[in-house]
Amino acid sequence: MTNHKVRQAIFYAIDRVTMARTLILGRSRVPDAPCYPAQFGCDATSATRYDYNPAKARALLAEAGYPDGLQTELVSYVQPVITAAIQRAQDGRAPLYLANWGSYSINDVSAILPNFFTFTDNDYVRDPELKALVEQGGNNTAPDERRKFYGAAIKLITEQAYWLPLHTYVTTYVFRREVAFKPYPDELPRFYLARWK
Repeated sequence: MTNHKVRQAIFYAIDRVTMARTLILGRSRVPDAPCYPAQFGCDATSATRYDYNPAKARALLAEAGYPDGLQTELVSYVQPVITAAIQRAQDGRAPLYLANWGSYSINDVSAILPNFFTFTDNDYVRDPELKALVEQGGNNTAPDERRKFYGAAIKLITEQAYWLPLHTYVTTYVFRREVAFKPYPDELPRFYLARWK
């Protein structure tokens, strides 16, 4: 995974739109940036796009020295065996790692990017330039300056294919049309505002 073209090939090889539509269902979206689209500083226009393109994936693997493809392993804590998966990832023994991060329901990228790109246990990249951009965004209070640094960080993350956002999650709170319920972007259900129609 240290080869940039291999990472890009993997990104082009994953059909994220079909995954979101058939596995996640509901209103799941495929974000381009490594953050939730509604978060402050989550500038999708700065992100490099990776559409599903198996031919391009094969070509990139060939350029990287893998003309017959390669085998790797995907480790995830999304299903059972959470502890072992997290330990393997934090020890650097997971070549590909599937995870999610709720950002503590804070609608700002300062709740997600520092967790993964400032040399924490969850930072598998350890890119000093990226760390500096994320920290500069977090140390600023001027909105335009924060956007500038976070946009540059998102551009670097996606250009280097460090992290591929697969899909957003869909949470269902109500199943009946007779209930008036409004969902909010922070994912905190306000049941006290719900009522029967």
